Amino acid sequence: MFFALFLVIAIILIMITMITFIMRLGYVAAVVVDVLIIGGFSIYYAHHQWFVHIASGNAVYFWDLILFIVIFVLYSTILVIGTNKFPRIAAIFHYIIAWFATLFIYVFINLVMFNGMGSLLNHSTMNEVVHFIIISLLAFIIFNARMRIFKTVR
Repeated sequence: MFFALFLVIAIILIMITMITFIMRLGYVAAVVVDVLIIGGFSIYYAHHQWFVHIASGNAVYFWDLILFIVIFVLYSTILVIGTNKFPRIAAIFHYIIAWFATLFIYVFINLVMFNGMGSLLNHSTMNEVVHFIIISLLAFIIFNARMRIFKTVR
């Protein structure tokens, strides 16, 4: 019991350290992480559904690169304009992004360390609730860092 609690606290501290390091890199790192995820899914879909039909050979990868650049420019532009023009909507968006990023990292660390979600409590439903509470609290820290980053970029 004590070891599990110690391990969870260590995982949380590792997550906070990793995320604050990335956030210290500033606006570019915050946008790049988002674009890598959004662009990765978009390119995966477009590569198999569109680009293999309009190009052949290595030209398919050229269109992948073009799509990634377009996504990066559009996402970063919309993010900065949205944060400046619609701060309340942008705050909700930033919290959602922070929550999903925290969820991804938290689940990844738990899968690596425990081969599944770590057992904090004996009751499975309450165990999931505690995991979601931890994720939400960590997401709030990341949300505050994101808001600081995007308020300085005006």
